[in-house]
Amino acid sequence: MNLIACGINHHTAPLALREQLAFSQDYLAESLHGMLTETRAEEAIILSTCNRTEFYCINGEARHTIEWLYRTKQVPPACLQKHWYVYQREDAVRHILRVATGLDSIILGEPQIVGQLKTAISFANSLGIAGTKFRRLFQYIFKATKQVRHQTSITAHPVSLAFALITLAKNIFAHLSDSRVLLVGAGETIALVAKHLVSQGIQHFWIANRTYAEAKQLSVIIGAKTIRLDEISHYLPEIDLLITATASPLPLIGKGMLESSLKKRRRRPLLVADLGMPRDVEAEINQLEDVYLYTLEDFQILIQKNQAHRKDAAVQAEALIENKVQDYLGLLRVKEEAVPIIHAYRKQADRWRNEELKKALALLKKDIPQEEVMERLAIRLTNKLIHVPSVALRRAAKLGQKDILASAIQLFNLHAHSCCDQNIA
Repeated sequence: MNLIACGINHHTAPLALREQLAFSQDYLAESLHGMLTETRAEEAIILSTCNRTEFYCINGEARHTIEWLYRTKQVPPACLQKHWYVYQREDAVRHILRVATGLDSIILGEPQIVGQLKTAISFANSLGIAGTKFRRLFQYIFKATKQVRHQTSITAHPVSLAFALITLAKNIFAHLSDSRVLLVGAGETIALVAKHLVSQGIQHFWIANRTYAEAKQLSVIIGAKTIRLDEISHYLPEIDLLITATASPLPLIGKGMLESSLKKRRRRPLLVADLGMPRDVEAEINQLEDVYLYTLEDFQILIQKNQAHRKDAAVQAEALIENKVQDYLGLLRVKEEAVPIIHAYRKQADRWRNEELKKALALLKKDIPQEEVMERLAIRLTNKLIHVPSVALRRAAKLGQKDILASAIQLFNLHAHSCCDQNIA
């Protein structure tokens, strides 16, 4: 089986080219059919994300894929060629495994790519364009990916701001989904953090922002209540997380404001994540009991440490992937080289068995004793099974082909027998 993985990604191509080569879901079925026909591949898959467009083929040729892509996307050959990569056979298996485990991602170890791969193979399979060989390959890929993630800490340390914040919050609050959150600001950072908090099951949000319309727009998306900036102090006793990210030149949350709310909180912890630059919260609130303040700088330091941990884990993951690649190639060799021989030998043995069984039944009809018929059957069948190997071994011995004799000892599991003491190997 000739496996090919080719395409472009964030390592090799600029964003403009990646956008030009992206395949939307609306035209993906048509594109897959066209690719299969024009590239002469046996099976095909297209993986198209914001960071990569890759083409996986069984028994095709990479040059046919790139020629089809020229025509489909109308990209000048010279422009595409310098950003294009091709992996075949063993290298292709290794590349797909690195993609699936997140080792080839912008964010090292990110898990979303596995879901995108599963969607791509499922869609191609639903069209009949990905068949048995790809199903077998990706079953192995997904199983190996799961093992790599479990046996290393490649995903254990959050390396995005939102995930770092959530991990921190889980260390403080036993049931994060029950938490009440006050968001100050309504820009991109707050919106991203809010999205991840909603994914954790949190349902109670308040949003305060200088521009009411922007706050209202985000509040509709996450089901929050919109409040004014001057109302923040009234809600501080009720919340568990205070997250700020504004462009205010002066702090919006002071020590005095929080201090007055602590008595009403009754020693409930408060996590304050100040993601503003400049800061939205006075640094002095760190002096208050049961208040945990983390600034943008704190999160950046945490993320840098986590990235270092992931890089260490990536070294382990690469070694595991190499083992998985060699294991898969071994399984493939068994399937392609050994299985046909086994099937042919079994078919031959079945034919001999049927022939001898037919003769044995004929003898029984002649009233020959059962014990004699069984003995004849066993002897004749044994002679047939060992005749061809015996002739081949004698010829190998005569020609001095010791490697064949040694292989026969291993093949027939004769290591414990006296043949090992004889001068035949």
